[in-house]
This record gives sequence, structure tokens and C-alpha cells, in this order.
Amino acid sequence: MRYITLALLLVSCNAMAGDMATRVAAGNMAMATAEGQAYDRSLAPAIQSAMMVCAPPGQPVDRFVLVGDIDTAGGLSRVAVEPATPLSRCFAEKLSAQPLPVLPRAPRGTGAYPLTVEMDVTQ
Repeated sequence: MRYITLALLLVSCNAMAGDMATRVAAGNMAMATAEGQAYDRSLAPAIQSAMMVCAPPGQPVDRFVLVGDIDTAGGLSRVAVEPATPLSRCFAEKLSAQPLPVLPRAPRGTGAYPLTVEMDVTQ
């Protein structure tokens, strides 16, 4: 019975990793456009605000990745972080709680803008 549980856990982890990689790639593709780069720059104050609460200056920051979907009104949903640490979960909570800039338009065929934030702060 233990082997079945372990096998199911491994399958679940692999599926989540694949979904995360797909979502990171979608966010990176959206940011690769001129419109995406401009929108990404408009997110900087919200990202900085969330990080200041979760990691005050001088506190070490480990690398993490956040993915989410921004709706046309600027709401963030379907948020996931990897790895899930106290810092990354705090960042996800604070970023999700604030209104983000309204999208210029969602990518074709979707109702949301795929967001990827790759946090890697070096001191």
C-alpha cells in the first residue's frame, strides 16, 4: 500500500511540475511582445510593494517563481509559486490582494493574461 501512495505522489508532483513549466512558458511568451513588455513594466510598483512587505531590505531572498492569470479588470487568480516557501507564499498573497493595472487586452483566445514573475534577488 505504501508503494501505491508513493507512486501517486510522484505522478502528482510530475503533473504539477509540467503545469508550472507550461504556465511559466505562457507568461514568458506574453512578456516577449512589445505590449507585454510595457504591461510588465507597469506591474513593477505592485511587485515591489508586495516584496517590501514580505522581504524587508536586508532580509535574504531565495529564488522563486510565481505564475497567475490577470483578468481584464486587473484581478490576479490561479496563483501558484514554486518552491512554496513562507516568502513566496507571502508574496503571492500580497500581490493577489492588490488591484493590478488593467490589461491593454488579453492574449488572443483567452480571457486572462498569463503572468510569470521570476524572483531572483542577489545582494
